[in-house]
Amino acid sequence: MRWVNHYSHPGDNRYRVFVFRDSRYVHRFEERCGAEGIPFERHEERGEVMFGIAKSRDAEAMRINHLVHAEFRDPFIPHKGWRWGLLVFTGIILALALWGWLTSTAAHGQTQGLPWELDVVGRMHLPVKAMGMEPTLVQGQGVNATWDPGFGTEVGLRIHRRLRDGWTLGGGLEWVRREHRIVVQFERDSLGLSTVDTLPQMRSLSYRLPLLGGIRIPLGWKETELQASGGVGVEWKTSETIVSEFNQTSGADRVVQAYQGRSRYVVVPVLAEIGIQRRAKKEKPGWYVGWYWSSPMGRGAWAENTWTSGSNSGLARNWLSQVVTGLDVRLVLPE
Repeated sequence: MRWVNHYSHPGDNRYRVFVFRDSRYVHRFEERCGAEGIPFERHEERGEVMFGIAKSRDAEAMRINHLVHAEFRDPFIPHKGWRWGLLVFTGIILALALWGWLTSTAAHGQTQGLPWELDVVGRMHLPVKAMGMEPTLVQGQGVNATWDPGFGTEVGLRIHRRLRDGWTLGGGLEWVRREHRIVVQFERDSLGLSTVDTLPQMRSLSYRLPLLGGIRIPLGWKETELQASGGVGVEWKTSETIVSEFNQTSGADRVVQAYQGRSRYVVVPVLAEIGIQRRAKKEKPGWYVGWYWSSPMGRGAWAENTWTSGSNSGLARNWLSQVVTGLDVRLVLPE
């Protein structure tokens, strides 16, 4: 029994055979191999279409195979309502668990003077180019695309421990949604082709576990403090993302596609935050308003664009900037 759709050729182990039963997969795999100039032999037998590709192009062929499956696969939870319901339910359970742990720890530690804080975090990405949220240009094989970062959001929970002399240590769990607007231009002078298409929304999701140390300086006005923090995190994407659009015009009927892949399952972002906080008192919650910035160490994601019209196609890819910055608002729950 084969658990994957590829295997070494039984008669010549210099080749790998890829097997497809769905015509959509066959068509896209053939198109992508043609766009990247990968030679293949095609054979049909008993409802299966087989592609034989030399193992010298193994890495490229395997990547194309993964991309084709990613394009047509169904979500793990197909119904959007169930997906959001599961996310909200998970958040509630996590919040109750953290709150129970916090109140239990505080009850035992009050005599030792070790205060804790629990923050509910809400953020909006503001694409400020001067702080690193710049468009990414993807060019190659007739395709020129611009990935323009948009107004993404973050929600999460933070738990902080106040140390001596105003120092703090904090961690938590955050859910990050990045947004991109993509403009794809295709030109091929020899064929007289020139098109411009817009993919209005490319959305990617990830989770982040931050760990930060900071300092708080009292401002002497209604329990407010200036807070500055820095640290690192662990962030992982829930899945790779693909957006596809079919456009019919008088010039050319075409399929325009954008793909966001991950070069690593886990990245380590550098985090920086600054803002003003009003401390919570007894049963009255406090608040925090500030600015934050995050940038992964190394390259964690890449962008790809394809353009296909009949026998004509183009492909381009580049590393994708994952810098985010924006407004940070929090509700500080009572100790």
